[in-house]
Amino acid sequence: MIVPPAVFRIIRNKKENEGTMRIEQQYRLLDVAPDATDEEIVAAYKKLALQYHPDRNPDRVQWATEAMTRINLAYSAVMSYRFRTETIRPDEAHATENETPVAEKSKPAPEERKKETVVDSEILTAQFIRHRESAKDSLYRYFQYSLYHLPIREKVANRAIFNKIVFSLRKSYHGIRRLAGMTDDPELLEHFEVFTRMLFHFYRSSECLNIIDSYANQYDVEAYRVYKRGDEDLMQAGKELFYDRHNRGRFRKDIALAHAARAEKTFSANLKVFPNSSWAVETGIKLEYARALLVYLDLFFTDTA
Repeated sequence: MIVPPAVFRIIRNKKENEGTMRIEQQYRLLDVAPDATDEEIVAAYKKLALQYHPDRNPDRVQWATEAMTRINLAYSAVMSYRFRTETIRPDEAHATENETPVAEKSKPAPEERKKETVVDSEILTAQFIRHRESAKDSLYRYFQYSLYHLPIREKVANRAIFNKIVFSLRKSYHGIRRLAGMTDDPELLEHFEVFTRMLFHFYRSSECLNIIDSYANQYDVEAYRVYKRGDEDLMQAGKELFYDRHNRGRFRKDIALAHAARAEKTFSANLKVFPNSSWAVETGIKLEYARALLVYLDLFFTDTA
C-alpha cells in the first residue's frame, strides 16, 4: 500500500493543531475519499494501523506511536463528522427497511427556514419522546447483541446490525437537533442538548478499540489495563441504563451512577498518568462519554430506584 504523504507531513509538523485540521485533511490522512463507505474507511484505518503500529517499527517507537495517535484522531474525526452530518450516503441507502432516509428529512431550504415558527411545547415534547424511544430501542439492541465486544461485532451479520443501529441513532440525533430550532423553551432545549450529546458520545465511544494487540511496550500495556477497567465500568453503566433495567422491570440508578462515576475517574487518571500512550485518544473519547452519561443520568432520572 502506498503510504499517504499526509501522514509524514503531519508527523514532521509537531506544531500542527489537530483540532483545527479540516475534515478533508483527515480523509487524506486515512487515504480514503470523502464518498467512501464506512466499511472502506474502517478497512483503510486497519491497514494504516498495521503499518504504523509501534511493534512494526521497533527502531522508531516514539515516531510510530505519534503516527498512530494522529491516525486514531483522524479516524475518530471522520467517523464523528459523518455521524453529525445529516446526509445520506450510498452505503446507508438500505440500512433500514421501511424507513425514510435522513436526507429526505434533512434541514429545510433557506426559504423554508424563514417560515419556521416556535412550535407548541407539547407537540415538541411528543416528537422528542418518539425520537428518544427510537434511540433507546437501538441502544437496547446494541447491548442485546453484545456489540461492545469487537470480535462479536466483526461477524458479518452483527456488523450489519451495528450499521443499522448507527443509522437509527443518527436519525434520532438529527431529528432532535431539528426540534431545537423550533423552540426557545430553556427546559426543552436542555433536554434536547443533553440527550443528543449523550448519543453522539456513545457513538464515538462505540467506535473505540477495547482489545490490546501487543504486550511489547510496557508503558502502553499499563495504560491499556487502566483504560480497560474504565471501559468495563462504562459498559456496565450503559448496560444497566439501556438494557438490564428493561429486562428487570425497574431501574437501579445507583448501579449506573456508580459505574459511570468510576469510569470517569479512571479515564481521567489514565490521561494524567499515561498522557503519551497509544491509548490516549480512546481514553479521551471514553472520558467524554462517561461525563455525558453522568449529565444524562442526572437530568433524566431524578428519582433513585
